[in-house]
Order: sequence, then C-alpha cells, then structure tokens
Amino acid sequence: MGKKEDALIVLNDLLQLDDVLACMLARKDLGGVVPDKMKLKDTSFWNIVKESTAQVFPIIEKFYLYKVERINLELGEYMIIFAPVTQTYSLMVIIPSLANMGLIDVEIENTKRKIKVILDRKDEVQVS
Repeated sequence: MGKKEDALIVLNDLLQLDDVLACMLARKDLGGVVPDKMKLKDTSFWNIVKESTAQVFPIIEKFYLYKVERINLELGEYMIIFAPVTQTYSLMVIIPSLANMGLIDVEIENTKRKIKVILDRKDEVQVS
C-alpha cells in the first residue's frame, strides 16, 4: 500500500471515535488526505474549514520551532483542532465543543505518531 492509503486507514480509525465528526491530513498547499465518510452533517461548514486550512500553516510555521502541539478553534457547537505533524502536514479534527478532551487528546497524539511514521517512509512518493 502507498502512503495515501495508509494515512486513510489511520484517519478512518480516528473517525471511529464517537466524538470525532470529521478529520483530514491537511497539507500546506490545500492538498491532503480526506476520508470518504464523515459524521459532520453541515457540509458547508466542512467546506469552509477545508478551504481555511492553508491559513493555519503560517501560524504553524512561526511556532513550529517552539513545539506547537495544537491550535484549537472553538466555533459555536464545534471545535476544530489542528495538530501539526510536520511543517507541511497537520492533522485536522472536528469534534463537538462539549467532547471529552482527555480521550480526544490521547487519540490525536496516537494518530499523529502513526501518520509521522507513514510520512517518514522513504520507499514511496509523497502523499498528494
């Protein structure tokens, strides 16, 4: 399997959590890996979030050397979490604003580690 397929498996595993409504492996240039399914009903909100991911990367770049772990945006009933994996890739997760953050934080960290291993593999081309 390639990097994109392996990343999709990891993202789909994250989506199995009740509180994860949507997620993606966002790339700095608006690309990335997005699972086919999501639990988020508001597709216009999802489209705005996907289109806005590129605007988060300048912040990630500025604070990357200071070990930025998360950027959280609370928007009404949703929380959007950007968890940088590298300077080029970030895990983006949408959860309900009242979700259990302890469990989510652990799962985001585990997912980041798995994705980092996938991205660090030298045997294949980059995820597109």
